Amino acid sequence: MAEEKVVVIGDFIEPKATEDFDLSSTLRLRARSINLEKLWASKDRSAEFMGDIWSLFVDSEKEERIKTVLHSVCVELIENSVKYGRQEYDYLIVVDLCLKNDELLVYVVNKSDPCLLSELETAARLILDTKDNRKLFKQKMKEAKTAKKQGKKRSQLGFVRIMMQDVRLAWQIRMESEVAVVTTLARISLTKKDA
Repeated sequence: MAEEKVVVIGDFIEPKATEDFDLSSTLRLRARSINLEKLWASKDRSAEFMGDIWSLFVDSEKEERIKTVLHSVCVELIENSVKYGRQEYDYLIVVDLCLKNDELLVYVVNKSDPCLLSELETAARLILDTKDNRKLFKQKMKEAKTAKKQGKKRSQLGFVRIMMQDVRLAWQIRMESEVAVVTTLARISLTKKDA
């Protein structure tokens, strides 16, 4: 049996059993059983649903911020799971939302093509290492325009947008035989004051 390779990028917190959390919920989307266009279209509704439900469990003055941030995090992470997922496998996109103390942890797990991992790792490290998210956002906007002219779609703008909302990101990439299992973690603070 081949040794499993695991790459961790950022301050990744290993997901524990659900009983370790104050509250948790899971949404599972089976990629093969849903038409790709329908799966793509459902990401926004799924994210909105999760934002509505989870905003009920936070202080009323933080409700709107959490709803908005959680919605944008879930849309981006589900979108990436669909965009970079291995459609030929009958895989699940799993979204776990976990409340622990003063933080909401959003785990999104999907299976991806191993040849895309180098690009993900490079982009993730750049995003996490940047000191100025606004400057990086402008740079990524320029790169996205150039990439669009070349017929490419990968911009990493969504990750930068999430970071600009004071969300901390981390990744765990686990190589299996022909596929990579990518777990993206978004950490949303519940103690941040609304502006």
